[in-house]
Amino acid sequence: MKKSVLFISADQWRWDCFGFMKHKNVITPNLDELAKKSTVFKSHFASIVPCGPARTTMLTGLYPFIHRSVTNGAPLDKRFTNIAKEARKIGYDPKLYGFTDTSWDPRYLDPKDEKNFTYESPMEGFDPVCYLTEKNSNTWGNYLNENGFKIKNTKDLFQYRKPEKGTGFIHEPDEIPTEHSDSSFLANHAIQNLKKTNDPFFMHISFLKPHPPRRVSEPWHSLINPDDIDLPFMEKTIEEMSNQHPVFKEILKKYTNEDNFSEIRFSDLNEKDIRNIKSVYFGMCAEVDDNIGKIIETLKQTKHYENTMIVFTSDHGEMLGENKQWEKLGWWDSSYRIPLIIHIPGEKPQMIDDFTESVDIAPTILDWLGGPLPTDWNGQSLLPNIKNSKNKSSSKDYVIFDWDFRQNHFTSFVRNKELAPEECNLSVIRTKEWKYVHFPSLPPLLFNILDDPYEINNLANQKNYLEIQNNLLSKLLSHRMIHQERQLSNTMLSSTGIKIDSGSQSRKVIK
Repeated sequence: MKKSVLFISADQWRWDCFGFMKHKNVITPNLDELAKKSTVFKSHFASIVPCGPARTTMLTGLYPFIHRSVTNGAPLDKRFTNIAKEARKIGYDPKLYGFTDTSWDPRYLDPKDEKNFTYESPMEGFDPVCYLTEKNSNTWGNYLNENGFKIKNTKDLFQYRKPEKGTGFIHEPDEIPTEHSDSSFLANHAIQNLKKTNDPFFMHISFLKPHPPRRVSEPWHSLINPDDIDLPFMEKTIEEMSNQHPVFKEILKKYTNEDNFSEIRFSDLNEKDIRNIKSVYFGMCAEVDDNIGKIIETLKQTKHYENTMIVFTSDHGEMLGENKQWEKLGWWDSSYRIPLIIHIPGEKPQMIDDFTESVDIAPTILDWLGGPLPTDWNGQSLLPNIKNSKNKSSSKDYVIFDWDFRQNHFTSFVRNKELAPEECNLSVIRTKEWKYVHFPSLPPLLFNILDDPYEINNLANQKNYLEIQNNLLSKLLSHRMIHQERQLSNTMLSSTGIKIDSGSQSRKVIK
């Protein structure tokens, strides 16, 4: 029987927020059960933040320094293919439930096309049968009105009440019952279609939670007792951390400038607020887990279960208060380290500590479906790792990730004409022991991850660590050189015709 794919992603889900990862607070019974029967990649990393660039990387199999859709709103060049387009070539009709946060190439659009005015368009190649984004929630809003709710403006569905002076965070449940929440709406839509599907399918279900707004309905709102939650690591003051690096000093301004306050009023944030925020985040994870359980249970009731690859991952992580940081930014592991669970019927369950990256997901899915991998793609299929094959791809000694901080809500370098937009980015190489952060025009950072997991003590340019720093910089440069776009560079026009000579998907000789 032809194979099917159930590709589930959540938004902003940390790598450690699962029962099977021994988290003391998080309740995720359905993903825990899936993990027991699957391959869990415990050292999986996003290649960039925030949402749009992260999902572009995951769906195109290309590193950000190749596809260059590096901010929410930076268009994805139309010439690049993606997992949906490649699946279509071999007979699939990829369906999208939720969003991909894709910025389309305006050179191929009518100037009045609505896709020119948003970064939240569905990626080309997907059929958006249930399109739902934070700013375009008409499908959900219409559903709510049909079920007795009175939603005058669907854009208000993801708006939050800003706390007044003296209040750090408004801790209250969502008024919309969980059976009608955005997560349940997406899951139920997918479940209805699964029940009617007789042909092999490709479903991409993309949940908005646990991305802000930080709000969830009962019973999830009260599921986790905030008093049982540990405070995040916050050893140093904002003033002390500001001295660490010019970029750190800039991004810390968002926590002192009231113009940047939204659903969190950072100047009034106290320990109780922080525990409340974390409890809501864990509750949002639990609600998504509950809906994933319903989807998988429906799949088991169909004839497709024994021929379906199930993938669960996230686009990026969440700082959750560590180093007094929230959401996703910077160079910290908590922003980039993410979950990856892949279930293939008949394969033995295992947990793998080897490094993997978000660029590996598209090649893995396409390899499972039997399609040829595009020459350009930077990622490697993880099927050999899942099958524990002797011919599996060589394990990675490091991961690479980038961040572009030109936008004003991150830093004011461009606005103040201190740096050009092209200077406002960083590249990270992260091994099991070390992390090196390189900036085009600013001082580097170097951290010993084993001794300093929260990345507080910068060792860059210190005499005793220069050899390590230079070695990591050399590897970072070599990585970018090896993974340059090769579609035409590996093609040769000659008197005997067109010749193509490309290396392996890893772009190295595997011995």
